[in-house]
Amino acid sequence: MRSIKIKIYNREYNIKTDADEEYIHSLASFLEERLKENTSQVIDLNIPYPLLLAIFKIADDFFRTKTELEEFKKRAEDRSKQLVQILDDALENRDTFVPASDVQEPTRPSLSNQEELFK
Repeated sequence: MRSIKIKIYNREYNIKTDADEEYIHSLASFLEERLKENTSQVIDLNIPYPLLLAIFKIADDFFRTKTELEEFKKRAEDRSKQLVQILDDALENRDTFVPASDVQEPTRPSLSNQEELFK
């Protein structure tokens, strides 16, 4: 683990982490932006270290979940495009796709015919 110096509201904090330094700074920037959105004035903010770690953990979870969601959306979009292409090809060729309205159910023999079958 190494110590990374970050700055939030002009206060410096040292974060001990194995994470990429650039990523930690992006989290710090994100947190500072969110704090500024909710504060109308510049304040002298001294965040207790345990609270700072909790905030970083929540922000990290948010970033990771957001990334996973974006990746999932991309995969779902790609799969959807593949499925549309398969359906388009099937409709074009009519080889593998028969609409349900074109399928005729097999006729069932009446009871009297069934009796004759088993005689």
